[in-house]
Amino acid sequence: MAVFRKSCLPRCLLTLALLQLPMLDSARFDVIGPAEPVLAVVGADAELPCHLSPNVSAEHMELRWFRRTRSPAVLLYPERELERELMPEFRGRVALVRDHLAAGRAALRICGVRAADEGEYRCLFRDNASYDEATVHLRVAALGSDPHITVEVQESGAVRLECNSMGWYPEPQVQWRTAKGETFPSTSESRSPGDKGLFTVAASVTLRDSSMDSVFCSIRNLLLDQEKEVGISIPAPVPLRLNPWMAAVAVILMVLGLLTVGSMVFIWKLYKERSRERKSKFSSKEKLLEELKWKKAALHAVNVTLDPDTAHPHLFLYEDAKSVQLEDSRQKLPENPERFDSWPCVLGREAFTQGRHYWEVEVGDRTDWAIGVCRENVRKKGFDPMTPDNGFWAVELYGNGYWALTPLRTPLPLAGPPRRVGVFLDCEAGDISFYSMTDGSHIYTFPSLSFSGPLRPFFCLWSSGKKPLTICPVTERPAGVAVISEAQDLSKDIPRSRVGEDCASGDTDTPRSKLIPPQPSQG
Repeated sequence: MAVFRKSCLPRCLLTLALLQLPMLDSARFDVIGPAEPVLAVVGADAELPCHLSPNVSAEHMELRWFRRTRSPAVLLYPERELERELMPEFRGRVALVRDHLAAGRAALRICGVRAADEGEYRCLFRDNASYDEATVHLRVAALGSDPHITVEVQESGAVRLECNSMGWYPEPQVQWRTAKGETFPSTSESRSPGDKGLFTVAASVTLRDSSMDSVFCSIRNLLLDQEKEVGISIPAPVPLRLNPWMAAVAVILMVLGLLTVGSMVFIWKLYKERSRERKSKFSSKEKLLEELKWKKAALHAVNVTLDPDTAHPHLFLYEDAKSVQLEDSRQKLPENPERFDSWPCVLGREAFTQGRHYWEVEVGDRTDWAIGVCRENVRKKGFDPMTPDNGFWAVELYGNGYWALTPLRTPLPLAGPPRRVGVFLDCEAGDISFYSMTDGSHIYTFPSLSFSGPLRPFFCLWSSGKKPLTICPVTERPAGVAVISEAQDLSKDIPRSRVGEDCASGDTDTPRSKLIPPQPSQG
């Protein structure tokens, strides 16, 4: 009996060891992911790493990145030809970072991160019967556009301000404050996601305090801990309610005014005809001065073309290098330090350091644009504000308001929407002026400036439209400006000389063809 027990013991131990071999093989390694979520900005690239412990080689292993279920997957290694095994929204946007596979490290690279990419990812390593997986969390954030404030003076005398911005993720925080730093809440707020998952923010407040001279609106992304702020000056003091004694004074003044008007009726009739003649003469002189002024500006007309090397990937240039259109699709363009990567902007090829220069831009019935001049060396990467301090001098139409891009946005009260805008640059005098060629009225002039370095024409589109933004061509140049003395007949016609006739975008809805990518700059 004792002999049987001694001979059975080694055999039982061997059998137990063989049964444990698969269990030991299935636990040869562990997959470990980052302890903290990976933060990525919309439009940039993100890498989701994971590694083996111990650091054995993963070159011969099967790697699979997936989200909720293992199939369809985000990425497979080695690559397979079966497209049904891959998620459609990640095709062409993911790649495997395999530089350190021999050390057991790999990463999933997602190109052009979107808001919908946020969430949980799992990486699985398999070697025959052994496998393990780890979880990686991706957080997505986006810093939206500069806020814009619109002003509305109500019949009661109160001032209603509305702050708008778009392109935020996740939902941002809106805060109003005074120039002294005192904060106050919004009257109403709305945050609505667009088709790409980015939020558009609108917050309004109604002011009844006449002591406020300026108000600031700041929008903060709590995930990035960054904010954008804009301020505006209150256009006029809020009218106060009339006291009884003020009402009595107003009535007395009204009665005196009626008596004065009645006594002056007879005098007015006597001088009526003479006033008409004087007004007609002055009108003729003013028209003559306007004609001479535009004649002088036309003498400095230059031919401006667009520089494709500076165009944002969402901007499409036409083959005449005179028109630009913003579209939802993004072009694959070579990396260029002179190319705008955040603001949808493009510069003109021409650079000016001295002299006077004039050009016109056909904006048509577009609702969102910015036109002006900027330094050649302005920062083209990131979201720096477009202000004179950063080298931008421009005016814009955003939503339903016209603005001069000063540090505190300056509202521009125009008589009507300009369909064509003229830009006049005088380098020696430090003058940048804008004119509406619809009615010949003056839009805005920046204060006397001191330029350093070359200046280039500047164009920006905030949204897509049916028609592009077009630079008007120089069709003719005047032979000279005639100087007319007072003794000459003021009613005599002076030939006009326009910088450009009707632009192509005003007559056709679609241009000839697009440059995808644009042709390289020739200097």
